[in-house]
Amino acid sequence: MGQEIALTNPANLRLFEPSKFSQFDHLLQDSKTPNEWFVQRYPLAYENHGSPFLELLEPLDQFSVQVLPVSLNFDFFASVLGGRKDLGHHVIYFEPEMQWYFRDCDGIYKTTTAEKLMNLYRALMMKCAQEMPAQVHKLNLVHEFRSDKTAKAVVQRAKSILAADSSFFSATSPHQRIKGQELFERVARVFVDHLLMSEPGQILRLTDAYTAFRGLLKERELPDIKRSDFKAVVAPLIREQFNVALRNDLDGGGGRGWKGVKMLQTGPG
Repeated sequence: MGQEIALTNPANLRLFEPSKFSQFDHLLQDSKTPNEWFVQRYPLAYENHGSPFLELLEPLDQFSVQVLPVSLNFDFFASVLGGRKDLGHHVIYFEPEMQWYFRDCDGIYKTTTAEKLMNLYRALMMKCAQEMPAQVHKLNLVHEFRSDKTAKAVVQRAKSILAADSSFFSATSPHQRIKGQELFERVARVFVDHLLMSEPGQILRLTDAYTAFRGLLKERELPDIKRSDFKAVVAPLIREQFNVALRNDLDGGGGRGWKGVKMLQTGPG
């Protein structure tokens, strides 16, 4: 990939090697090569996946060398799309839904697209090219490495490198997204832990519990929930917390609810 080269002198090909004295202490100082530019900004991607580029060093004269990036490391740039921890950026590929998510400034994960990630990749490559000194050959940075074919390949590789399974957005996970079934379970846990208590002889009717739960959703500006979905989420938590099952024979008839559970009048704000 990239500009065709005749490997008459393979010794002129270089991968990135950080200074043995400074390692990454020189972060965001002026970069002399594309490798330096990306590694300074994404050191973790380098530590996990190696040099961003294979660079060809061609002597111009006894004092200077021309640097030509001839091939890129797809794994490195796939990792780059995951974001920078120092800036609070984070992107994941949520495998259960085959969907991309990014963490917004409010800390909530929101959906994004492969096309937007391709635009981000191309923008980073162009910014690197613009900040390179004159001795860096920029053709591949501006053209070949920014092609649709290469950008798509990087994003495709990122699906495995940035993959997240169902636990990433589980009800007990610290990660939250703008919408998802686990949001109901998070509220359900609050409902059961803070609004319900064990009380022998008391009856918690399904209708009353469902109404109160919908009120919690409204307070949190979350979408409404069907009665059947509410029952599926809350009933197992009540059984776990109070060791009582949902009954269909309350009051000696067809009333549905829980016996020995009481709902408080007020809950957490």
